[in-house]
Amino acid sequence: MKKSLFIVALLTVSAPAWAASHSTSTFIEEQDLNGDGKVSLEEFKAGRAIEFRKADFNEDGVLSEAEYIGEYEGRLMARLSRIGDPEKRLEEQQRQMRQAKVRFGVLDTDKNGTISQAEHLASGLRMFDLHDRNTDGVVDHKDVVLAEDAAKSGKTGEFVNP
Repeated sequence: MKKSLFIVALLTVSAPAWAASHSTSTFIEEQDLNGDGKVSLEEFKAGRAIEFRKADFNEDGVLSEAEYIGEYEGRLMARLSRIGDPEKRLEEQQRQMRQAKVRFGVLDTDKNGTISQAEHLASGLRMFDLHDRNTDGVVDHKDVVLAEDAAKSGKTGEFVNP
């Protein structure tokens, strides 16, 4: 099973997003490597490993700030190309790049100037756990419903939305 998920992950045309989304529905869309409408913990870990390897340009097993920022900037520029106003596009780029540097500092929990695979996975697992509201090890429609119920009652918690 582990091997097949890894193969599915490698063959997935649209790679999962680097940062796990704060919306449970979007999280499922972005992280569902095999298209079954749910994200198992194993599937999520496989996706995170792929993301890490894609960003580790020099293949040394850690992400430098330049690798982390560079990978993010590439994705950001593609997204920003949809903004027609050049001033707004530049303003958003500058804001997002400042945030990327802050995120790098937060993700580098041992403060050694690099992000290890373990640090990268740990940050993703925190988001997985927030989305897995029923704690069954899978993020699926049941968790979306629980997130919607929490939003209706005003208890969204930790910026996680339906």
